[in-house]
Amino acid sequence: MFEDSPSTRLSASAPLDREGPLIRRPRPKRQRTALSFEIIPPRPTDDPGKIDELIAGLAAYNPDYVSVTSSRRSEWLEGTAAVISRIADTTDLRPIAHLACTAGTREELQEWVRVLIDAGVRGFLALRGDLPEDGLPADHLQYATDLLNLIQDVQEEEAFRLAAGKLALSVSCYPKGHQESRNFDHDLDVLLAKQRLGADFAITQLFFNAQDYLDFVEVARLAGVRIPLIPGIMPMTSLKRVQRMGELSGIEVPECVARTLAQATTPEEEYELGMQMSARLANTILDAGTGGLHVYTHNNLAVTQDLLSRIGIPQRADHSPQ
Repeated sequence: MFEDSPSTRLSASAPLDREGPLIRRPRPKRQRTALSFEIIPPRPTDDPGKIDELIAGLAAYNPDYVSVTSSRRSEWLEGTAAVISRIADTTDLRPIAHLACTAGTREELQEWVRVLIDAGVRGFLALRGDLPEDGLPADHLQYATDLLNLIQDVQEEEAFRLAAGKLALSVSCYPKGHQESRNFDHDLDVLLAKQRLGADFAITQLFFNAQDYLDFVEVARLAGVRIPLIPGIMPMTSLKRVQRMGELSGIEVPECVARTLAQATTPEEEYELGMQMSARLANTILDAGTGGLHVYTHNNLAVTQDLLSRIGIPQRADHSPQ
């Protein structure tokens, strides 16, 4: 649910009232592409060697950071903390942890922030999380904006332990709009509120059309958003995967994407068509001057390497500690 707010036409998103087509300022393609990855903690019964192989393979690209999710299958934040500890022990990668309001009460979340800092976290992706059918309990934080405040409260207490005394704070944003939002202007107002509360950057949720992202960035800038809006890219390996992720994200898969994947006659052809579309999506965004990509790896190192090879991003250096 979203908090009630006054008409967005009196808000920071008022520049959207301008008439005429959206005029995008040309931006040169960046010489270096910032790169980050999402890692999903494994189930307790999974082979630990596979997550080690994934971490080492991603580290070879010298990413700017890796984000570690949280889910029921990996025992929630216990799994997140375990993976972050593994990253800290075996590499010098910079991990950020997904933290959702649904993970516990205010007191429990405060303790989890401390536990994750102990594990090696130096940043958080603050989320509300998927609501249960009966909504969040009264003793839980209700919005990601509340969670930003809580993380910063703990940050002040832990300042002496942190480099420069600050945690990196990231949030989500939605090029196709949040499925619970009243309108697109409201999405922008929520993003602006997160920026005012200290968010350093935002990572987009899933999208399939490069123009959706590019238009979103331009409109957000007009509305006053100044933090980086990092595009999240998911390799489209199959129609089933695309449809499932679209369903989870609350967005409709474009007909052209579904039609292209559906015309494949073998799994290998389906994979190739999907990866061609994924690479084209990423290249279009980068050619427009976007500074970086966040890759949703789904813990598949080979697919991630294939995508990066197709868009010309090489492995950079050995990123293991000396």
